[in-house]
Amino acid sequence: MMKTLVVTACLAAGFLMLDVARPVLTDGLAQAAQRRANVRRAAPRARAPRNFARIRPNFARPRSNFARRFNAGPRFTHQQFRKKQFTPQAKKGFKPNINAFKKAGPGPQADWKKGPSFGKKFGPPSGPKPIFIKLANKPWPIHKGPWKLWWHGGWKTFVPFTAIGAVLIGGSYYWADAYVSVARPYCTGVTPDGCQLNWQLVPFEGGGSEWQCVAYCQRPGAPPPPRAVSLVVAPPAPAGGRCEVDIFADPQFGGLNAQSDTDQPKLADAGWKNEIASIQVKAGTWDFFSEDEYAGDNMRLAPGPYPDLGPQWSKHIGSFMCVQGN
Repeated sequence: MMKTLVVTACLAAGFLMLDVARPVLTDGLAQAAQRRANVRRAAPRARAPRNFARIRPNFARPRSNFARRFNAGPRFTHQQFRKKQFTPQAKKGFKPNINAFKKAGPGPQADWKKGPSFGKKFGPPSGPKPIFIKLANKPWPIHKGPWKLWWHGGWKTFVPFTAIGAVLIGGSYYWADAYVSVARPYCTGVTPDGCQLNWQLVPFEGGGSEWQCVAYCQRPGAPPPPRAVSLVVAPPAPAGGRCEVDIFADPQFGGLNAQSDTDQPKLADAGWKNEIASIQVKAGTWDFFSEDEYAGDNMRLAPGPYPDLGPQWSKHIGSFMCVQGN
């Protein structure tokens, strides 16, 4: 019994000593410890839930307002286009000018019969190289020296420029300087080098005269001429003048033939160079030349039949043009 009491007393004394040995915290340390404890025990913050919904891209093609802003007109399918036919219809009272569709402008006509020498190549022209002047976007040869014309079956030579003299235009003097192989409609106005063109009657040496295009040019530094006249303008051309000619490969209007109502500067393209042996001038006055582009010798024919051109001109024509319609 006594031993039990001793053991119990010893245990009680030990527990008392342990309680006394526990350290006592100061006031500052106690508050810090309390705050740390409160932080550890603080409830976590509530966070807003995230929306993880999947965003789907929009691959749809955006609509354009182009059609509303711009009127593109009606749409035609390929079949509709193929079925479209352009059929000319004559309206009541409408009379088409058929001759106007036959004209193809300068150069061989599309409906021409090919001449005997079609496809043949020709060499360069013989003799001196002609001088050209550009009028209305076309080249025309000019002749500074003596100029002759085959007229009424023989050669006629125009008088020299000194015999024509000088003219007074706008207070300035102009001298006759060149003859120009050009049709009357183009013989007017001022050339690129400042010369004045005039369609006029020019005398022949030995008598007679014929219409010809003359270029009058200034002579800078030249003294005034002893005599000057006013420029005489030609009367108006006949209204509604026509030009039409038939050419034949053989004399007496035989062999191949073709008809033209336009200028032909290069007969070689249609196979008619050096192939014309007879001519029928139906309307207008025509000039025929021995070379291309209205160069070389010049023959003028009025309306009428010419069954034989003779050795001078038979098979020696390279180009021709209508000088004036009638």
